[in-house]
Amino acid sequence: MPRPDRPARPTAVVRLVRLLHDAGPMNRAEATTRLGLTRTAVGDAAAWLTEIGVIAATAAAPSGRGRPSPLLGFDDRGPVVAAVHLRPRRADIAVVGLGATVVSRSSVALPGTTPQAVLKALAARVSTAVKRCERPLVGVGVGIAGMVRPGGLVRNAVHFGWDDVPARELLEQSLPDEVDVRVETDSGLTALAEHRRGAGRGPGPVLVLVSEGTGIGGALVGDEVRVLEPGHLSIDRKGLRCPCGQRGCLELYADGRAIARNAGVPLDHLPHLLARAEAGAARESRAVLTAADHLGTGLANLVNVLVPTGVVLTGLLADLHRVGGARIHAQLGHSVVARADEVAVAVGQVPQPVLVGAAELAFEGYLDRPF
Repeated sequence: MPRPDRPARPTAVVRLVRLLHDAGPMNRAEATTRLGLTRTAVGDAAAWLTEIGVIAATAAAPSGRGRPSPLLGFDDRGPVVAAVHLRPRRADIAVVGLGATVVSRSSVALPGTTPQAVLKALAARVSTAVKRCERPLVGVGVGIAGMVRPGGLVRNAVHFGWDDVPARELLEQSLPDEVDVRVETDSGLTALAEHRRGAGRGPGPVLVLVSEGTGIGGALVGDEVRVLEPGHLSIDRKGLRCPCGQRGCLELYADGRAIARNAGVPLDHLPHLLARAEAGAARESRAVLTAADHLGTGLANLVNVLVPTGVVLTGLLADLHRVGGARIHAQLGHSVVARADEVAVAVGQVPQPVLVGAAELAFEGYLDRPF
């Protein structure tokens, strides 16, 4: 029988694929209950998706009397996306299947100095990685440190020396037409990863703050990702002068540079400094707790304005919470919103969140129309 071009029940197909992607394998009865559809609708959708090689039924582990119902899961020959964390002169690439199943992961060098040369080389590396797994590529998601506008325009990426680079357009020129290419900031993808797969799961919106040592980024994520610049929230109008032009920016008081400066050590000693602070060393603890106080002040202001359902701290900020969580919560208590709505603060749970978020973003187009 030839493959049908369109399913008889397209809505059921879309909802079933999204459910399995978000929640993992389950039997048909559970899928029917969770989707609120008829058994026939779910059965027809599952049959069509099986026929085109997207899902496959697998045996469930015995859990009691009777034969266990087979589980609906994704076929290991089905579509994949390429998730990319783009860095100066290199890129981390993961080939990922539906359900966030990692097929392969690699770190590759990128020759070239111009954006055109770098992105052409990246497209070639992505094609090579996907070709090895012999599965159809439906999307590419790229995370980069910088300011990214809708449509994949990299407005500014200081570490690359890029300004107004049409990254999405340049990548599309070197990839097949059917591949959906998306570009986002690394902080936005970290937020998306935590919302979909980590500590920020739930209806949202969730405020996710990100720091890998230098600067503080973040995003408000729910139905969409709204990238923020929380590091440039002023917490002291008469404070330190920031390169951005204003005074008292949060990241001048709460990122890795601030902690190292207050402890009197170089920035590359930060991991050792944090370990000593956690062990109770006086000088290091003071530096970390001071940063935690400032982070809490910034959070109180952000929560008042953005009214999130929860807050997730990742990277260095998770370390601050581990050592100075009480100080952060004390300052957050000054937020009228946090007091009224009991806004919870959690630490990030997702390893390599930029890659995870890039994969989620890359699958968006396919999940909206998996046929």
